[in-house]
Amino acid sequence: MAQIVAMYNNKGGVSKTTTLFNLAVFLSRGGKRVLVVDCDPQCNVTEMFFASTDLLDDPDRDLPGTSIYQALHPRFAGDTRSIDAASIQLVDSGIYPNLSILRGDLEFTMAENYFGNAWNQAITENINEKNTYVVFYRMLHTLAAVKQFDYVLCDVGPSTGAITRTVVLACDGFIVPLTPDRFCYQAVRVLGSVIRQWIERHDQITRTFTPFGIDSFPGRPLMLGAVIQNFKVHSGRVKESYVKWQNMIAEKIASDLLGPGGVDAGPHCDPKHPFVATIRDVGPLAPVAQMFGRAIFDIRQEDTKVASTTGQMYYGTVWQPWLEKMGEYQSEIEKIAKVLP
Repeated sequence: MAQIVAMYNNKGGVSKTTTLFNLAVFLSRGGKRVLVVDCDPQCNVTEMFFASTDLLDDPDRDLPGTSIYQALHPRFAGDTRSIDAASIQLVDSGIYPNLSILRGDLEFTMAENYFGNAWNQAITENINEKNTYVVFYRMLHTLAAVKQFDYVLCDVGPSTGAITRTVVLACDGFIVPLTPDRFCYQAVRVLGSVIRQWIERHDQITRTFTPFGIDSFPGRPLMLGAVIQNFKVHSGRVKESYVKWQNMIAEKIASDLLGPGGVDAGPHCDPKHPFVATIRDVGPLAPVAQMFGRAIFDIRQEDTKVASTTGQMYYGTVWQPWLEKMGEYQSEIEKIAKVLP
């Protein structure tokens, strides 16, 4: 059975999408069948996925495959109880075998209203809203089974809205990307209680399902770990200001996110040492990788032409640090892969 995982933080700018895309590529290169589901109406991971093609050059040209909004629209319109997974056209990566996407859609922002209504009214006798409440979970699991995926990775926006709630609770687990700063410290303080409230509301809603013959779902995602990233290193050591925020965030994860009233930790997540990977600032590697739709650890030497002011490819002592950073980055992504269910 496929494992469904989200990369989630209600704070933006913490490299959720970049980390998710690189994790997806790493798993697919290891022989796993991986589906990326773009649940963020900003469609950033969709942009990253198709950046290896010329499909983004013409803004008037429709991207191939079914979008997430198109897939769910029959339920939003009340035309069907469940989504026919076989009718959803996924897009395979042109450069990474075993990697596919259910692409994003700017119109998916309208799902905020549909899922919002479901969260408010599915607790009543309104069968239509009950079916909308469970449709995303049903679709992901059916899609994974029909298409035989090993992993489904969901990219969500930095919000606590109805789309995010629906996606996170449909997952088996989630990983929290963080940067060592005050803003992530504040975000972690409330994240545990926010998700716990979602779980409690889910329990209240799904207890009303049995008389209507509607199957429920667990709605209890585990926190699989946190990833601290985008910090600076000097002379091989993490700068002290980052270390202080990292330690303070770790304490908040233990006391608030995973503490009483928070969420449950996954089997490989130690509440006292929640960081399963530490990724330092990769500098120009990230924008170059985005330009070619490649994983950061898979940048080609010829790709460095776009990073050079002369347009010349990097060689020798200039290229070597890139290779070292790519190797280091891949090692950290591998650590994330090891804590997946």
